[in-house]
Amino acid sequence: MKPRVGLARAWGAVRAGAIISLLASLLSAGHLQAQTTNDLPAMLQALPPRVATPPAPAQGDALWRRRWWIEKTARLLRGGEGLGPNDDVGALLKLSEEEIARRFMADPRFGDTILDFNMYFLGFKVDSLKQDGAYQRNAFDFPNAVAAAQALLSGGDYLKLFDLEGPFFMWPLPTHFDDPLPASERHLLPELVRIRAIDEVEGVFDRLIDMGSQPIPPRADEFCFEIETMLGQASAMNTRLLRAFNDPEIFVLRRGQVLSAPIEAIGRVYETECESKQEGEADVKRLTATLRAAFDQLYRAISEVLKFEPSAYRPQSVLEFKTFDLGVFGMDKWLAFGFEQSNALRNSSTNYNRKRAAYVLKRFFCDDLTPVGFDTPKQHVAGAHGSETSCYACHYKLDPMAGFFRSYGADFYSYAGVPMVVFDDAANSDRKKYEANWAAPRGAPRRWNIGYVRSARYDERNSFGESVADLSRIIRSAPEAKRCLMKRLYEYAVAEGQAIDGAYLDELTRKFEEEAAVDSSAAMKNAIVRIVQSNAYRQADADPRQCYDFAPGAKREQAPPCGVAYILEKNCARCHSATGEKSGGLDLTRWVAAAGIPAFPHVGRDGKPVAPKETLARMLDRLSTSDPALRMPKQMAMPSQERQALYLWVEQELARMTKGARR
Repeated sequence: MKPRVGLARAWGAVRAGAIISLLASLLSAGHLQAQTTNDLPAMLQALPPRVATPPAPAQGDALWRRRWWIEKTARLLRGGEGLGPNDDVGALLKLSEEEIARRFMADPRFGDTILDFNMYFLGFKVDSLKQDGAYQRNAFDFPNAVAAAQALLSGGDYLKLFDLEGPFFMWPLPTHFDDPLPASERHLLPELVRIRAIDEVEGVFDRLIDMGSQPIPPRADEFCFEIETMLGQASAMNTRLLRAFNDPEIFVLRRGQVLSAPIEAIGRVYETECESKQEGEADVKRLTATLRAAFDQLYRAISEVLKFEPSAYRPQSVLEFKTFDLGVFGMDKWLAFGFEQSNALRNSSTNYNRKRAAYVLKRFFCDDLTPVGFDTPKQHVAGAHGSETSCYACHYKLDPMAGFFRSYGADFYSYAGVPMVVFDDAANSDRKKYEANWAAPRGAPRRWNIGYVRSARYDERNSFGESVADLSRIIRSAPEAKRCLMKRLYEYAVAEGQAIDGAYLDELTRKFEEEAAVDSSAAMKNAIVRIVQSNAYRQADADPRQCYDFAPGAKREQAPPCGVAYILEKNCARCHSATGEKSGGLDLTRWVAAAGIPAFPHVGRDGKPVAPKETLARMLDRLSTSDPALRMPKQMAMPSQERQALYLWVEQELARMTKGARR
């Protein structure tokens, strides 16, 4: 065999070749005395209470508020870094708020903000993307988050955030190991440990390839015995290789089948040549060629992994994150559920991917599956989850969504095309039998009962598919996903739990959808500009129950609380208003004080006012019942998220009234 330069040694040869406070600038305003940066919280508390529409402040106060907004926006849009010595505050003060925001978005640090938000949207935000100036591994672990951030910075397709398959961004390899090394290697740098580990595996292949490549080949039975010995040591080889990596890298190597695929290829030819033929008839040349091809496959994969040694790869910005050549794994796309998500969304033999389905519904559709009354199906649903109404209220959406992951077992590894699926609890099942749980009933217009289900009764409102690619397409096209994106962006910029008017959120979504149809990156930047100019964003101490922003033309006086006003207007006001022909005496367009208690005006058949508690109790019943004759809104399909939000609000108001009555 021609001498081969050791892979790890060859790689080694290649390798040889504060934040300044804004307060200082405030002194020039003349209305502040010199103070230390520690006084900032006290100064903020000293500001007058914020209200939805505050009176025009004095000139000095207006200047302070404007500078406070600039500092806050700098921190938001520049990866947590506020104003510093290189910022010309005087020049910024002369710009409009939109110009200021766009200037901050042109800063390279804006990439960290977008990546941080994308991870927040996916539910895996970390406290800091960087530590000691270097990106933490978690920052690389969400390929769709990284791809979307890079797209936004370069004018590409930001909606890659919704793609569950795509490129893979490898992180710098570890500079320390989580598990203790053998005593003989504890003094070595991690890169040298990797060189040793790779050389050991390389040596096993080299010996056999050299043996089979001699001018006088070995006896077939002897060669088969050596290969059999190698196959028997595959687990030990894998252990020796993986000791040079931590769990996140091991996750990648296993999903990419870096060692297992070459070993399996050798095993298949071994069975054909050494076990299926008479002793001594094995084709040594074929076996040797298979060993060489298997090693070349391993060589390419390890070569690609070693490109991410920290000595050669230390990205300083999101745009410098490098994609991994998936071709060395025999892949063209990487499933966007990485190490962190695989740990959080484990699938057992009895879970049937429901944890994964709940995650997709919550993060991409803002649907937390609060089990409130649902549209009853037209046909009886069999099984425990169909016969129990309390169960079906969730499972009618949960189970079809879970079907998109039917072929994915432990660590989101795809078992499509193989007989068995293995789960995270180490149990296994016949794959075809397992997948049959999502087969559509006979006579159905589709093969699988898989999709994003909005209604159990109105099939035409649902979006069906079969694969993860189909799920990505559904998310991209679903208006609920874009509304969820805007809701999360508002939470990220303003505050989690801050009340938001539904009509205002819909207006944000409408503008985003219109603009995203042309340029999704520009649409996202425009949405950010709108939110940083919102009234809620300007609040130093916002009331989380109060809405500060409304859609144009919104009715404000005597309107129901903003958290549900738009839901009522959209789903209930057509009937239940002062002029509604089928109002039943209930006006859901007004929220007025009755005997000192705010309530919906409600008059019974006897012409007497209905007690507010009774009104709310009836609303709870009509919202949660599955009886079509009693269910409200009548003969209308109300989005489940809106039904849930309204139900929870009515429940809270009823509890508040009950508590007040006890006092």
